[in-house]
Amino acid sequence: MLEERRDASSRFAVIDAERQRIGSVWILWHRDDNGKVTEKRDGIAVTPPDSSLAKLLAAYTALGGNPFDISMFMGPERTVDLDGVVTQTQPGGGVVHPQDIKYSYDAGVTDGDTNLAKYRYSRVGGRGVTAKDGEILGIVQRSRKWINKEIEFKRNRLEERIIKLMDLREQLDEEVSDLVWATYGDTFRDQTYESDRFNDSLTAAGIAYFFDSTFRIPNATDPTSVTQNDQAEKGEPGSSNLAALAGYTGLQDDLPEEENSAL
Repeated sequence: MLEERRDASSRFAVIDAERQRIGSVWILWHRDDNGKVTEKRDGIAVTPPDSSLAKLLAAYTALGGNPFDISMFMGPERTVDLDGVVTQTQPGGGVVHPQDIKYSYDAGVTDGDTNLAKYRYSRVGGRGVTAKDGEILGIVQRSRKWINKEIEFKRNRLEERIIKLMDLREQLDEEVSDLVWATYGDTFRDQTYESDRFNDSLTAAGIAYFFDSTFRIPNATDPTSVTQNDQAEKGEPGSSNLAALAGYTGLQDDLPEEENSAL
């Protein structure tokens, strides 16, 4: 773990280059008179302009597609916090969730309408309502039957590629977040390490110290020092931390013949 931490900066550079190649999509959401973010979309932005997503969306639009139909392109991490004031940039904070959940012995768990209108059951009469789709199914099928190949080429395949790239971008963003957490983020330009977001004890250094201090008594004057010394029988810094080890029965200390090796 500590060996890999040395390469965190170069690893981030590779990930960042890949993220720039993929690009990112931003929806410009409309705000009402009270400043609340609504589901009305005023526009769309793709950065950088020469990215793979920008080229795919340009092709999709040129072939008659509407980018707003692909996805709402929401991301809860895009909430802005300025001077302790949280400002939402997306409807629902970028998260779709049920507004109420009901429990019953007969039906189990059921959820009500979601917080976003796009996914509300009430728009189709409520949950469990069977719409009279049969009346228009044949007409819809007839309208598409002679252009199925065109729909597949112009819409479905491009939409799949765009969504896959967005998924890959999200995975890379999460990997960067993990790198920031592990290394305190001092080498990353677009994410900063924040103690209210990350747990200091779960950084790479914090985890290494946890295990070191569990096996060896830390030095009171130098808490980072857990080097073994010749005072093991006195319970002094560097000696086996028997009190700590007693609480973790799954951990084993090295036997003399296993010194300088790993279990």
